[in-house]
Amino acid sequence: MDPLSAPGSADVAAWRSRWRAAGESLFPTLMNDPPSYAGAVETIGALATELGRRDADLPALVAVMAAPDAFLAECGLRPGAVPAGLLVGVACGMRERDLIAEEVRREHHAAIEGARATGSAWAVLAGPEAIEDVTGGPGGVACCTHLHVASGVEIRATVDAWSPEPYRVDVIEAGVVPPRGASFTRREPWIAEFHRYRAEIGDGA
Repeated sequence: MDPLSAPGSADVAAWRSRWRAAGESLFPTLMNDPPSYAGAVETIGALATELGRRDADLPALVAVMAAPDAFLAECGLRPGAVPAGLLVGVACGMRERDLIAEEVRREHHAAIEGARATGSAWAVLAGPEAIEDVTGGPGGVACCTHLHVASGVEIRATVDAWSPEPYRVDVIEAGVVPPRGASFTRREPWIAEFHRYRAEIGDGA
């Protein structure tokens, strides 16, 4: 298959499902073959490092997934007993997680800077600004995370529709393990607890 020079969103979605499945299928098959397992881990690490060095974005990951043997050759590596597509797939999954983490860091930084610019005591790192707008969502789980800018304390409110106590609030503070928190069976006390924590930590507005 020729590399996809300019993949669209459908291409990325299709290839993403492949590289996410690669790790699920690769490692269980190698558990009883320690030498092959060690070799695969070393090769995958080298491939992931090279993708990071290239600052590979999602279209770039699609391109190497479309021509895994060529990518291994460019890196001076051989697949050995493991198919090149699986090795490259796992490496692409690792790189995608790095890209997601980088995007989250950028979004958090923008939210914090936005809060500082407006004089707000709180930055919304994830989810809606109002806890009242958090629902279980189509996947059954949803959350919002608010950061108290001055102290760095986070309040995270989650809804897990599959849990017997679906509503939870956690206060995440540096050096405090496990975080403070509580679970609820009903929305009303959950919302009240969230607002209580905000008032306790800082400006509850």
